[in-house]
Amino acid sequence: MNGPHSLRRRLWLSGAAGIALAALAAAWLLGAAFERAVMDAFDRRLADDLVTVAGVIARDGNGEVRLRREPADGRYARPFSGHYWQVGDGPDAFRSRSTWDFTPALPPGEGARASGMHYHDLAGPGGQQLRSAEQWLRLPGVAAPVRVWVASDQAIPRAQVAEFRWLAGGSVALLAAGLLLAAAAQVRYGLRPLQGIAALLAKVRSGESHRLDAATLPTEVRPLADHLNQLLDHHEQMVARARDSAQDLAHALKTPLAVLDAGAQQPGTALPGTVREQVARMRAVVERQLAAATPVDRRLRTPVGPVLERLAHYLRQAFASRALAFEVRADPALRFGGRTEDLEEMLGNLLENAAKWARTRVLAEAGQDARGLWIEVRDDGPGLPPAQREAALQRGVRLDQRVAGSGLGLAICSDLAAAHGGRLDLGDAPEGGLCARLVFPDQQPSG
Repeated sequence: MNGPHSLRRRLWLSGAAGIALAALAAAWLLGAAFERAVMDAFDRRLADDLVTVAGVIARDGNGEVRLRREPADGRYARPFSGHYWQVGDGPDAFRSRSTWDFTPALPPGEGARASGMHYHDLAGPGGQQLRSAEQWLRLPGVAAPVRVWVASDQAIPRAQVAEFRWLAGGSVALLAAGLLLAAAAQVRYGLRPLQGIAALLAKVRSGESHRLDAATLPTEVRPLADHLNQLLDHHEQMVARARDSAQDLAHALKTPLAVLDAGAQQPGTALPGTVREQVARMRAVVERQLAAATPVDRRLRTPVGPVLERLAHYLRQAFASRALAFEVRADPALRFGGRTEDLEEMLGNLLENAAKWARTRVLAEAGQDARGLWIEVRDDGPGLPPAQREAALQRGVRLDQRVAGSGLGLAICSDLAAAHGGRLDLGDAPEGGLCARLVFPDQQPSG
């Protein structure tokens, strides 16, 4: 058995405690039920004995009580036999021979003169524990009611009850032991699918498979396997994202390094400025790639509107010479499920790309509906033919060499959107240019 945090240990101990409590309760209830049945039968026999004794009572000529004959039951003839009777009270009472010199200490008769039979427990001769039954009878011609009392030793029924309790306790103990073995087998069999998950994870770790086969697992365990598959998919996406980031970094640094190499071969007064410019460019590329390589945390909530307003303000300054109009339409309550840096990276690429191609105007609009969060960036530029839109999302592809850039902006934006469970779609804008639409289906409106 494993340590205190073992699931098997917890299940087995809770099952054993339940079985033990149930066994104790069953043994006690069986013993109590048997005792009640035996003592009820004992009281009924006492009542029959009392009727037998009452049947020999008669009235003599003086209006006194007499016995027509002794009860024929031989149990009342042996001294201290454990079976006794008495008719009447005081020294003139009739008693069975079995009482010998024993005078039973009967309860007071005043309160017992009511009709009906009464039962009492009292001490007998030789340490016997007697169970007695008495009744007050009225005989025709006799002035006072007559007490009729019978008693028997409880040793025999009590011994039967004790024997039954031992038998019932032993039987219940054997049953509990069998149930404990069955519970142990049940826990072992029930937890076996978890071992199956461990085996499937070992295959994933060794590279034999890339996902868990949830179809081979029980229904109750499949949700766990599905969540593990989601984690594996997320891990795979993060690995692919890191690989692409490394490729992007290498691609983005290739041009600055080539410029530095060319400047080093032809040194001159412009070399320091070229070095500073290219170093600043490489530093910006490295910082951007490091930010993009940070793992996605969808638990964070970033306001969409302020990010759009801030980026639009920067781009107005960057493209001030062209007098472009930047318009933002976003509900202040909209939230993006991720880091601010990721949202800025995606929207910055889209807005900058739109500003490069726009003639007079760039529009950024965001909303949320039953399909999830969406953000659109539209321009009134020349647009992009449908045949080239898929190529525009590929890494390092530049569709027009006359426009500055590395060809990574849309690809990085698409990769970041996919890392957040979304996608980037390219289409025609109503203004005549390109419409870049980010959609995040997993980010449903709250409420």
